[in-house]
Amino acid sequence: METISVKLTKEQARRLARAAKEEGFPSKSEFVRYALARALEERLSVETLEEVFEARRQIRQGRTVPLERLLHED
Repeated sequence: METISVKLTKEQARRLARAAKEEGFPSKSEFVRYALARALEERLSVETLEEVFEARRQIRQGRTVPLERLLHED
């Protein structure tokens, strides 16, 4: 992963921290990655968008498997 720096005002940093916490993200960085991915979705291929929407459908329907379970399967 590449690291970048972003300068925010104190108010922006406060709002970012609050939004990340309210949305259940483990960190501000995770929230920013998610927000950036959402902003860039329009640049993704149709196939990738279909995969994203299918993954979201599966999550909503509870058809996903926790990562821990997958790691312990051999």
